[in-house]
Amino acid sequence: VDSEGSCCRCEMRALRTICARGKRRIRSTNLHGLRRWMSELNDWVEGKREGKRTRETEADRQGDKQEIIVSIDRSGLIGEKSRFADENSTDTVGETKKSELTPLASELQSIIQARGPMTVAEYSLMAIGHPDHGYYQTKEVLGRSGDFITSPEITQIFGELLGIWVIATWAQCQQPKPINLVELGPGKGTLMSDMLRAIGVYPEMLKFTRVHLVENSVKMRIRQKQTLNVTIEGEGDDEAKLAKENCKGKTDSGMEVEWHWNLSTIPEDGPIFCVCNEFFDTIPPHQFQHTDRGWCEVLVDCDFDPKGPHHLKFALAPAPGVSSLAYVGKDAASRAELVHRMPESQRLPFFEANQASPELSTESPEISRKSPENPSADLGQLAEEFGESEMNNPESKTKPLPDPGIPLGQRIEVAPLRDVIVESLAIKIKKQGGAALIIDYGEDHPQAITLQGIRGSEYASVLESPGFVDISSHVDFSALSLAARKVSTELQIFPVIPQGGFLINLNIQARMEALCKNCSEEEKQAIESAVMRLVDQEEMGLLFKVLAITQPGIGAPAGFPEDAKPI
Repeated sequence: VDSEGSCCRCEMRALRTICARGKRRIRSTNLHGLRRWMSELNDWVEGKREGKRTRETEADRQGDKQEIIVSIDRSGLIGEKSRFADENSTDTVGETKKSELTPLASELQSIIQARGPMTVAEYSLMAIGHPDHGYYQTKEVLGRSGDFITSPEITQIFGELLGIWVIATWAQCQQPKPINLVELGPGKGTLMSDMLRAIGVYPEMLKFTRVHLVENSVKMRIRQKQTLNVTIEGEGDDEAKLAKENCKGKTDSGMEVEWHWNLSTIPEDGPIFCVCNEFFDTIPPHQFQHTDRGWCEVLVDCDFDPKGPHHLKFALAPAPGVSSLAYVGKDAASRAELVHRMPESQRLPFFEANQASPELSTESPEISRKSPENPSADLGQLAEEFGESEMNNPESKTKPLPDPGIPLGQRIEVAPLRDVIVESLAIKIKKQGGAALIIDYGEDHPQAITLQGIRGSEYASVLESPGFVDISSHVDFSALSLAARKVSTELQIFPVIPQGGFLINLNIQARMEALCKNCSEEEKQAIESAVMRLVDQEEMGLLFKVLAITQPGIGAPAGFPEDAKPI
């Protein structure tokens, strides 16, 4: 609440959710209205949101007025407002108003009208990665001025400990040279800067280290160049040079830095030591729902209904397609195995079995194509547009059937692009030697629906204002492990452990105490608070997990239990 008694936007959003569910209306945003519903707000926050919302407040005074800025780190991006079931809902409080028609939303509508609805994964990739209108191109997203804060931005200790992990793993690999130090999704470059500070303690290692940053956003490449103090080779504008393939430069100390669009162009003349922190959560999943016709993919379609909350909506494919077979399973047994690996709470349907999903269209066809250019669509024609097999044809004699034992309405997320990236990493480790460390939020099993959006430090629909909302989802670490194992049975893949235990095993306590020696009392408290945020089970310590993939024969890597055995 600000100095005039007005509610912050995030609290008002929570209040509206409570009121909507209780069939109540809230007509004012003053202090009296907040007090009236405060107890229910606390219940909603504590009972419905996984993770913890972290508030960081800055006061910018203008006269007697005080502005409150709220920032949320990604450990808390699994709230009720991000749930898939709410995305198409028109049950809102007050006047219904569509979200803004952004340039990207307009372009997506044109694409959908031309060739049909797109998958959730394709939509999400365009929403965050479009070269002109994507989320990572349009604004500052990281840090206290952005929408979320990652671990390296919380404290330098995190990056320094990962640098120590690289040193220890390199030593376990018999100190090969040269060293290809790789980071996927380097953000501002803060993590790499902190890792290099730690590696700098060992000059013999540092002088053989070459940095490789896999980054697709030119805007983020510019930030990384600034953070690492890189001078780009060649003449001309730095931004233009950074937009080219394999842009190279050197730091003030002479270390080589090279940017890549993907892993394929990283040199093969030495081992690869790769760090991926909060990278895989940005690689979106495909979503599927179990219906009386089998597993149908959830798609994104245009929404021309003036009562719809957004200009896009979710809809089910008319029938199972090739993607269902490829990603969910080719037979009932494999699909059942995938579902049964989910926790029991997620295996329960989000609504009564055998009922139509409340947020997906139940018209026939379920995919709405009632646009001005295409007022109706034949299912057979739609199947041809998708390029799917005969199973999409409603006239086919062999119609898909639901899987026995799995309730209708069961949903699941599968992210095959993550598997492809891990396979590429595993191939390089098998061929060149080295190791990879993957840190992200998620679980060691498949999950139902975790796709979520955040905008302006608040939860938002993933369909709201494409290009202005960050979209991410929880990582299935078991799928990453299986992808690496498919490459080679000789690679060492260690069981996933919580981030808190990993950092404690790397002796974060000793590093914190060393950093606090010459600090004021206020600085000490800030450092201790930051460390607790990383390791506390109620914050990032349990939700974030760590997976290690290494070359054969080196034993458990640093940070993992000494008796840890590869899976």
